[in-house]
Amino acid sequence: MPPKLKAKSQKKKGKKQKDGKNSVEEQYWKAALEVEVLQDHLALGRQVTRRTQEHKEELRAKLQELQEGLQEEKDAKQAIYSEMTRQQRNLEQESTASIQTLREEVAELRLQLAKSQQALHALQEESERMKSEKDAQIAGLQEEVENMETEYGNLLHSCLDKMLSKLSVAGQQWKDQALLTHQHHKQILKDYGLNPLEF
Repeated sequence: MPPKLKAKSQKKKGKKQKDGKNSVEEQYWKAALEVEVLQDHLALGRQVTRRTQEHKEELRAKLQELQEGLQEEKDAKQAIYSEMTRQQRNLEQESTASIQTLREEVAELRLQLAKSQQALHALQEESERMKSEKDAQIAGLQEEVENMETEYGNLLHSCLDKMLSKLSVAGQQWKDQALLTHQHHKQILKDYGLNPLEF
């Protein structure tokens, strides 16, 4: 009995060792995969850094150009500023004179706007009323048309029924008349000694 137990314990040890190898291999592959991912990230970071550096140089050159242009613009603006200051004084004097006139015009325009809004409101109400009346008239006319269509349809069917009845009576009369005529001619042929079936 004891040797069997020993064999079993050896099998378990061998199994543990195999599991341990699998675990080490898995850890190795995971670590290799992480290294590869990190290398990709590092390469991407280098590429981004290189592009950023190039972009930085371009921006620096543009900034230099802009600074030079800005200085020229400042000089031009200083001359313009003096002229604008003189013009501004003149405009302020003119503006002060025209502000009162504009205020009076604004007051008048506000009054006109209020009147226009009242008139517009009245027109809208009138338009809504006329629209309602028009819709009511259209609905009434549609109802009248539908009633007339029904009446004309009934009248037409009645006339057609009467006409068919008259045609039926006339057709029967013609049949009777034709039968009498046929018999009369038959008798005439017999009177002359002729056989009507030969004709």
